[in-house]
Parts: sequence; C-alpha cells; structure tokens
Amino acid sequence: MEWKLILDLQEVESQFNVMRNNDITVILDDEKIKKSLDIKDVITVVEDGFRKKGLGLVNLPPKMGPKLSLKGAFADSMSVSVCNDKGKLEAFGIKWISGFTSNIDKGIPYLNSIVVLNEPVYGLPIAVLRGSWITAVRTAGVSAVCAKYLAPRKKDITVGIFGLGVQAYVHVLAFEQIFNKPKFLLYNHGENFLNDFTKKFPRKNFDSSKDSHEVVQNSDVILSATPFPSKITPYIYEKDLKDDVLILPLEYGTRIDPKLYKCLDEIYTDDISQYELKNKLRHYFPPNTPKIKKEMGELIANKYKRKDRAKRILVFNLGIALFDILTARLVLSKIK
Repeated sequence: MEWKLILDLQEVESQFNVMRNNDITVILDDEKIKKSLDIKDVITVVEDGFRKKGLGLVNLPPKMGPKLSLKGAFADSMSVSVCNDKGKLEAFGIKWISGFTSNIDKGIPYLNSIVVLNEPVYGLPIAVLRGSWITAVRTAGVSAVCAKYLAPRKKDITVGIFGLGVQAYVHVLAFEQIFNKPKFLLYNHGENFLNDFTKKFPRKNFDSSKDSHEVVQNSDVILSATPFPSKITPYIYEKDLKDDVLILPLEYGTRIDPKLYKCLDEIYTDDISQYELKNKLRHYFPPNTPKIKKEMGELIANKYKRKDRAKRILVFNLGIALFDILTARLVLSKIK
C-alpha cells in the first residue's frame, strides 16, 4: 500500500510539473507558417486525415457559430478530435473563423481565424496559431486529394478556375503536385485581378476567358473559389459540362445552377452531417440539392479506384476542422 501511495504521489507530481511547465507556443506570423509548410506534406497529411475519418477515428461536430448582424459576414467554431489507428487519442483542438465580404474592398483578408491545439495526454493547450495560411493551404490540399481520386483519367488535364484570390493561388500549387503539367484556364474577373494573379507565377503561362461558359466547356476539373455571393449566382451550368468532369465548389452551392444536380453521376462531401446542416440554409443551397450517401473519407479508407468511364462528379468540401488541426500540428512539428 505504501509503495502504491509513493507511485501515486510521483504521478501527481509529474502531472503538476507538466502543468507548471506548460508553455503555449504562439505563432501569429503567417509568413513564418507559410515557410514551414510544403504543399506535398500538406496533401499527405490531408489524405491520411480523410482515411482516418473514413475509418471512424475522427469526432467532428458540424461547425456552427453565432449569427452576425452584418450583411455578408459569418463566424464559425470548428472543433475536432482525432485518434490514431489503435483508437488512442492523438490530437484535438478548435478553429475559430470569421468571414467578412466587406473586407475585400478594403484590402483586408476576407477570412480570418486562429487554431488552438491541445496535447492528448493531459488535455493542455499547447499552441495558438493564426489560421489564415493554414486554412488556405489545407483547403487546396483537400481539393488535390479529391482530384487524385476522382479527376478524369486522361493525360492532359485542364483546370478551370473561378476566383483569383489566395485560394486560386494555393490550388495551382496543389494541382501541380497531383497532375503532370496541368493547364489552367482562368475566368477573367477583371484585368486588374487577372494581372495581379498571373504576376504571382512569372514563369507560368495561363489561358483566360471573359466568358464563364467557355471556362466550363473547356475544363476537366472546375474549381470555384470566389467569395460567397449574397444569393445563388451561377457560373457552372449543366449544358456546358464535359461528359467527364470533376467539380470542386468552395462556396457550397452558390455558384452552381440548380438544374445541374440532376445530371451528376456521383456526389460526395467531406462531412455528411455538416452538409445536411448547411443544406437547411437556403442562402447556400437550393431545395433540390441532392442527398449525399458517401463521404470522401470512406472512398479513401476503402482504397477507391476511379474507373476510366466518363463521369460527372461533384464534391462539396464544406471545410472541416480535421484538416486545420492536422496542418497546425504539421506546422508545430516543422517549427520546433
């Protein structure tokens, strides 16, 4: 009994020392975060995150936040816990994000967030990171993983892009890791936007068009990465789609013609519960949005192989905390 008491006291002292010496790493410099991350590593982490979600190793409540009394503004809290392949808690944390459309005209980032990480043994917070670049690069990693599994199986891939902001930038980097010399067809939202975007890639030639229909008609993968409009404002119509195409909208259903859903062969999402919750908000989705029966994680966990036959596939990646937490852990490991 005395020996057990000594062991118990040692354990208490050990826990006390951990708590007393717990230093919280604070990284608010997006440039520092950016330099620590390689897009290849992010894609690898995201793919493994999808696999774990498909295996039931992730607990992920749908993101929710308070209603804001400002037009074009939202806020969401996003929490998650992740277990390893043996079912042992590996990581947990939360992301707090806001989006203000009015920021765009003021030169302020549209999305702003922080990520809080906790260690899995004592539950102590170990890091607070600015989430802007983490959000951007993990989103591109998600799209890249979806394209790896679901894009048309052809030698020459053309990616059509709507929106010429940060998301378009990181998606170009990510798609170049998945495809062999992909071509990019940019929708011209205005010469100033187009010029600013192409300057970021001085050695790359981009095609562009002022006709949204032309962009869709000539694309094998369609990325819609614009700010959320105030109502459904389509760029993507069924009549323009190729028979073999992958559609990746980042603004939920707001850039898709509602008639398009009836012509799809397959539709997936990153999280069904979140999709069903957000689907109730008619600002994003029309009444005829299809019911989704399978998540991307299930495909990857089951080692899905896309067949060569032509398919029209759409993936609603609504953005889940899983990938923010895993990418934040990657940042922490690189910097430390």
